[in-house]
Amino acid sequence: MAFLTGMYNTKIDDKGRLSLPARLRNLLSAEQVVVLPGLDENHLMLMTPDYFEDQFAQPILSTPMAVLDVNKRKLVRRLISPAQYIDIDSSGRINIPLSMRDKYSLPNKGEALLIGAGTVVEIWNPEVFEKAEEEEETSISQLAQELYDEGDR
Repeated sequence: MAFLTGMYNTKIDDKGRLSLPARLRNLLSAEQVVVLPGLDENHLMLMTPDYFEDQFAQPILSTPMAVLDVNKRKLVRRLISPAQYIDIDSSGRINIPLSMRDKYSLPNKGEALLIGAGTVVEIWNPEVFEKAEEEEETSISQLAQELYDEGDR
């Protein structure tokens, strides 16, 4: 899978269909995507089915006796169980279920922000994203230093 980057303003139409920009569609090179809750709990994530199954869900589920681990059960319930396989239509749109749009503050019709985040695409309400960015107190320099320091260990 290609490395997903960029920020894209797009729209959700009155039927709940989100338009995927051509560049992202080409990078995803899939007829279907998986949409699931984002890790920060205020947006959605979009990924290819192969990535979802092999790189995302399988590591959580493959540990021996994973069903006995309380944290893994929580991850399954909060991330894997609500995941939806969604077809990309001939116009490059996906229909995000109403329950997901409501829970993650996406409009039933209006603006959406797509953010290429390496192996996934984040789907945000632009206002929620802007607020989250304003509330983030850690500078990019601090984050880079923390990652660098972790690499020295």
